[in-house]
Amino acid sequence: MTISTPTHARGSTITSQQIIQESLDLACLDYQVIGGCLWMTCTILGCEFDESIRVQHQIPEVVVTSYPFLGKSPWVESNRLVRPTAFAQDGGFSDEGGSMRREQTLKFKNVDVIGSPALLGYWSAAQASDTLPFCRPVTYPMTPYFISTLDPAWRDPTIETPLTLANLFNTVGKGSSRFAGLFPRIGFVKQSHDYKSTLTAAIRAMDFVRQARQPHVYLPLNANATRAQGQWPPTASTQRHWQQLTPTVQSCKQLPDIDDTVYLTDPYRGRVNQTYGNSWQIWREYRCCPRKGTALVMYF
Repeated sequence: MTISTPTHARGSTITSQQIIQESLDLACLDYQVIGGCLWMTCTILGCEFDESIRVQHQIPEVVVTSYPFLGKSPWVESNRLVRPTAFAQDGGFSDEGGSMRREQTLKFKNVDVIGSPALLGYWSAAQASDTLPFCRPVTYPMTPYFISTLDPAWRDPTIETPLTLANLFNTVGKGSSRFAGLFPRIGFVKQSHDYKSTLTAAIRAMDFVRQARQPHVYLPLNANATRAQGQWPPTASTQRHWQQLTPTVQSCKQLPDIDDTVYLTDPYRGRVNQTYGNSWQIWREYRCCPRKGTALVMYF
């Protein structure tokens, strides 16, 4: 039994320029022509019809970082957007016993969800070409969608108590390997493995950021989306694909991706980055076709 190897080594931190470079991953983009759209334009002289191709591809919407120490996010430039608050002066770092030993059970992770710097290129591509169309993103570069130091609920499990009771069996894990519960969606994770606790915190934040009206201080990913004919952006239920950026770069996959209960050694050991935590670029699927008329009559 084997696991996929990283695309290439990157390091404990990453810059915006490097994130933009990783957004060129064609496997993550997964660009496909899936059909067409029929458009109609009517005047007093009659109606005309035109067609355009319908495409499907993924877009890197946000970068999510999960890390223990305030001011030490693995995405270097994002540290400028995060400041201590009255209830998070030091970022809220916690590791039972006060050290970084891996066997300690309770860990705390700061999590930030910020629009990918690569989105500028995708916005430009969406406006540039009808021959090889690109869909219009619903998120914006460098926009803070969730900063955990601004959210009191990230440190208080009581706020999500009703949701936690309703989701007791909703867990983060793969196969027989259970990392922790998805709820309460807070930064404290009861998990001794540092990578598992880091990923769990990131998955918790991404779970409510994709939805509206959740008991947290955040901006939903589709908050600034505008409805338009010929555009089918992702919804709250659209699958997320995670492109690991630190400590090594990997291509897109669904996480967690390994049931480590069937391994004799730790298959996640290469993903541990205890000081700076981990970062991922989150891709979601879009569908669209270029506008070729006043009204979209049908698509196929």
